[in-house]
Amino acid sequence: MRAFIGIGLPPECRRAIAEAVFPLRAKRPAVSWTSEPNLHVTLKFLGQIPPERVDEIGSLLAETARGFGPFEFSVEGPGGFPALRAPRVLWIGIREPLELVGKLHENMENALSGAGFPREERRFHPHITVGRVRDRLPPGWWEEYAKALSGKSFGVVGVSSFQLYESRLSPGGAAYCVLRDVPLLREPANPGREEKGK
Repeated sequence: MRAFIGIGLPPECRRAIAEAVFPLRAKRPAVSWTSEPNLHVTLKFLGQIPPERVDEIGSLLAETARGFGPFEFSVEGPGGFPALRAPRVLWIGIREPLELVGKLHENMENALSGAGFPREERRFHPHITVGRVRDRLPPGWWEEYAKALSGKSFGVVGVSSFQLYESRLSPGGAAYCVLRDVPLLREPANPGREEKGK
């Protein structure tokens, strides 16, 4: 099965992104746009994994999540890889003051590399992929994309867990299925005992 790890987005955030992108979809068939239900923040792509490793990976991810409590990030700002002026991937960024998504990703890389999953060589840049460019776009099109999405906030996302997904490919596109939901539960300073004064 084809698998990846990500943070799901609430329906209202996905809807806001889809509505902002909608005017561009019909005008730019050279872009393969992400369907609304599939919008998410990718933490790590695992590739093909055997089904019998799901429990093992789930346990490693639970270890990864230790020490993290729930947090929030805001969704805003258009971008592209490798650059917005000549993109292969179109995305919307996230902002969160403590950069916990990056720390979570680093923990994940450390845990999974010991289980045989290669580290990502590129610098981690958390984002929400909204489209993949399949063919040459007209000159200056990136300005149209940036104008459509700049200055807009797509909401604040509360993160209390992240997910291990299976990506099922079909002629109609990919469908994502949650294999494991991994909660972010900050462990108390003294496990098994209530902190004094609380």
